[in-house]
Amino acid sequence: MFSTICLLFLAGFLFWMNTSARISWPDKNRVMAYMASYPLYSRFAAGALFLLATGLCVGLLGVGSGLFAAVVILMTTGSVSVLFFPFRYFGTVAVAALYVCALMLELIIQ
Repeated sequence: MFSTICLLFLAGFLFWMNTSARISWPDKNRVMAYMASYPLYSRFAAGALFLLATGLCVGLLGVGSGLFAAVVILMTTGSVSVLFFPFRYFGTVAVAALYVCALMLELIIQ
């Protein structure tokens, strides 16, 4: 569940960064290109993903620790996305592979 929460926060940050004019993103896919032409939709999608991930944190951990964990994960994914995005270290395939590995590890440990 935590890997899904982290992925939702990361996707939310990518939708939010999509609205910025200062970030050059030449190889956008169709969804991001469409959302860039309508920044309000992109910000709404980012807010919905943030709320969904926060709700999952609160449902999983309780109100106090869930909100605290949501803020920590939000800050972490924001820092990671701002740090690694300009260098293009991770693409869609790498993030998907990392998510699947984390989800499998999470399910095995549980």
